[in-house]
Amino acid sequence: MINSKKLLIMAITAAVLLSGCAMETKQEAAERLHSKVGATGETAINGQAAAGKLTSIEFYVPSEKTNSLSVIDVVSSKVVGNIPLSEAPSTVIFSSTMREAYAANMNSSTISFINTQTLKVVKEVPVGPMPHGMVLSPDNRMLYVAAVASQFIYLVDTKEGKEAGTIDLGTGAKTNYLALIGEKLYVSDHENHKVYVVNVKTKELQMTIPTGKTPRAIKLSDDGKKLYVPTAGDNTLEVYNTADGKQLSKISVAAGATDVVVMDDGLNAIVTSTEGSTVSFVDLQSGKVVKTITDLAGAKHIAFNRQQTKAYVTLSGTDQVAVIDTVTQQVVEQIKVGAQPHGIQLKALPGIGGSC
Repeated sequence: MINSKKLLIMAITAAVLLSGCAMETKQEAAERLHSKVGATGETAINGQAAAGKLTSIEFYVPSEKTNSLSVIDVVSSKVVGNIPLSEAPSTVIFSSTMREAYAANMNSSTISFINTQTLKVVKEVPVGPMPHGMVLSPDNRMLYVAAVASQFIYLVDTKEGKEAGTIDLGTGAKTNYLALIGEKLYVSDHENHKVYVVNVKTKELQMTIPTGKTPRAIKLSDDGKKLYVPTAGDNTLEVYNTADGKQLSKISVAAGATDVVVMDDGLNAIVTSTEGSTVSFVDLQSGKVVKTITDLAGAKHIAFNRQQTKAYVTLSGTDQVAVIDTVTQQVVEQIKVGAQPHGIQLKALPGIGGSC
């Protein structure tokens, strides 16, 4: 029989494993911050570059004009790595293991395969014209790529390292950003003002959702029941029921609405506006903007840290990433990266890092 002491130890262990960000103590984080800096300027931990450690918690930011990808350490807010890419990289995503990253190079019409341990591009795969938005299948095997100048979604087999077919959305369609849940792939069409819903197994179009003008970086709720659509042409954040494609709400935000992140509680969202150079905090229940941060030149894409206490926004007009405290709703820091930063994604293994 398990005694009470053993039960307590087991409970504590389970809590640590489930808490995600609780596995690195404050003392360990402080020691990491005060570790030595190597000759290249990268923070060193036990003699290794922080940017290449699998357990390090970082943001990857592709920059269009410098054809490079900046690696930002979350704790120190320092650029700890730089990866040369092909022409005009726009977005980047990670495999679930965080060992691989994939960057879309618009002007090269290729996808760069990146080893996140060595910070090296290991392969470059040609796809359609101007690849932009990307999503990865849950098993990490299939990469779905939207090409801004094409009617196709391009499929890339990550194991074989080559294109593995297309999904045709029809003559005149333009693909931009993607969201995937189960077998349903959502595709924004910024020129025709709609979102397509495609079955990735059958490659058939299941539904077309008319939206406001110029839908951009669409997002899904965790349960897949709601679709969030920033519309740059109408300056709104639109919310749709994914079951029937009907609009649930339409919220006015700043000009050029671009990207959105939704808090875990589903009650609040943050919207970037590239043309308006703003970030809007939105109350989804009341359908109103509660706070707008201005003077964020070219505020483009946005990502949370794991605890959602900070939001990181690429500023394509200032070559920086703005760090926003989500509680005070204020910019607390700006980090210099490559010229004209575009997308941004967090690299952090599940269960690693108290500072994330």
